[in-house]
Amino acid sequence: MSEPETENYVDFVPIESGYVNRLCSRWGLLQPASRRLLRIGLLLLVTWVPLVMLTLIQGHTVGKSVSVSLLRDPQVHSRFLIALPLLEIAEAFVAISLAIQVRQLIESGIIPVDDLPKFEGLRVDVRRWHHSPQAEAVMFAIAFLASLALKLTVMPDVQSSWERPGESISAAGWLHILISLPLLYFFLLRALWVLILWGRFLFGISRFNLQLTATHPDHAGGLGFLGRGLMTFAPTVVAFSTIVSGGLAYEIYHHGESLDSLKYHLIVYVILLTVLVHLPVVAFVARLFRCRMFGLLEFSNLVWRHDRAFDEKWIHQPPSDNEPLLGTSDVQSLADIATAYDHVNEMRVIPIDSRAGIGIAVAAALPMVPLIGTEIPFQEIIMKLGELLA
Repeated sequence: MSEPETENYVDFVPIESGYVNRLCSRWGLLQPASRRLLRIGLLLLVTWVPLVMLTLIQGHTVGKSVSVSLLRDPQVHSRFLIALPLLEIAEAFVAISLAIQVRQLIESGIIPVDDLPKFEGLRVDVRRWHHSPQAEAVMFAIAFLASLALKLTVMPDVQSSWERPGESISAAGWLHILISLPLLYFFLLRALWVLILWGRFLFGISRFNLQLTATHPDHAGGLGFLGRGLMTFAPTVVAFSTIVSGGLAYEIYHHGESLDSLKYHLIVYVILLTVLVHLPVVAFVARLFRCRMFGLLEFSNLVWRHDRAFDEKWIHQPPSDNEPLLGTSDVQSLADIATAYDHVNEMRVIPIDSRAGIGIAVAAALPMVPLIGTEIPFQEIIMKLGELLA
């Protein structure tokens, strides 16, 4: 069986996949990048601008007519002016990056030729789930019901006063509950859906007879690019953290919380989000453990034979006068095979990358940095930095 053209395996979750993206593509709002910026503008017109207009009419945008006016609500602005546009931009970034990683699985030879039909079937199955209108409909329903439940049933008392200036919910509050929040939740769910599908895809790949190499310098059998590729989700992580940061800022400014009292919440959040992003590559633990174990056994035998031959030639028998010890390639060979054994011994059973892991953690923590200003005024921070630089 001949190997199919790799061009057939370029995409994983196409940018135009899904009903919403197909609709935007039909309206010319998908490509090029300038059209996506227009799409972001339309999202703001639907989610944030109407809130400003309605609160202006009701007199709840600024001033002291309510305890928390719209412009003093950090949750709204972090969600719809930062997080939602980031999620929109991250979608294309993730699609391109995952496509590159899928192509690398083929071109690297990790997927054997005999498994290519199964690989294609798995890829088509994952694409079908991502392309499914039913999946998007379920996400829309979950997003809508979650907004209603959180605002009307589960946590009705946490609404900003511009949403509920009295006993009843204002017009802006209803628009926030029925339109703005469901759209935000839908984008969050869609981002999580892609991560779930990527995990499902990698789990399926891990069942194949992968051609892994224990001596690969990436210390992951040749799968190290998957660990580095997790940085793909950094913009999505920033968007999630921006939402959390806005909620914490609201608690600090309007409910009397302090950053010091919330620091452990932040630490646990950053750790959990970093672990969540790394879950897809955990699928290869068994395969890489097997590769490392057999690699150590095989190389132990190889090293024993090599070192035995070296001892026989240079230790147990006097060297020939025609072959001086200094400069001999045998010594270099001894060092080379020891290096190869070290590569196997240092092999990781999870294809994670330390720099990518740090990058994800930084992306999760970065939106929290402005919260420092709630404890220390930014003017004081800048002046202190100026003193250090002087």
